[in-house]
Amino acid sequence: MNKYVLSSMIVFSSLLSLLSQPSLIHAAPAQEQNQNMVRDDRNEMIQNARTAAGVGVHAKTKTALLEATVTAKQTDSLTVLGKDGKTYTVKFDTSTVWRRKFWGKSNVDETSINDTLNIHGKWMNDDMTEVQAKLIRNISIQKRNGVFFGEVKTLSATGWVMTTSKRKDQMVTIGGSTRLVDRKMGSLSQSAILVGHRVRVKGLWDSKNNTITEVVEVKDFDLPARVTPASR
Repeated sequence: MNKYVLSSMIVFSSLLSLLSQPSLIHAAPAQEQNQNMVRDDRNEMIQNARTAAGVGVHAKTKTALLEATVTAKQTDSLTVLGKDGKTYTVKFDTSTVWRRKFWGKSNVDETSINDTLNIHGKWMNDDMTEVQAKLIRNISIQKRNGVFFGEVKTLSATGWVMTTSKRKDQMVTIGGSTRLVDRKMGSLSQSAILVGHRVRVKGLWDSKNNTITEVVEVKDFDLPARVTPASR
């Protein structure tokens, strides 16, 4: 018999012998089954531990409370009433970001009872009543820095009311740090600004109360007085 044929017959016979052993046929599926059982047991243990600690399936998941009303204020939390009529506890810490309606920087001190908040964070309990806030946006604080043009309508001890073309009348309050200049950037006193003067105001606008405060600069375009050429 050819030696190559004999070698092939020996290899084939060995393979048949191995395949005929049940333990080897089922070894791989059995091992996979054991791994699945271990994984299931581990997941069950983790879930039991979370349940025992009061942490359920909703804890640590992202959430957003929109247009929630502040009903109480504590040193590290707020109590708010949601649009759904439910009461929530909103926890905050040094990592919480505070913003005004127009995204200017804010803080907890600016937040008052009855303010409306948009809150983004994570649930802290399975009842979904406690939130750890990452971002709190107070849409009741309608303030932003801007530049405003208008005409002085009436004067007061601390500033004036000016009429604007798009935002109606605005109350302007100036302080000791406000820079007053004429159109040539020369310095002015407050008394130099008169009714009817056209001015530019840079400050913090409160769209809810129609005020401009924390004014940085005021420019009076009617000063110095314009000289009318004499007729010949």
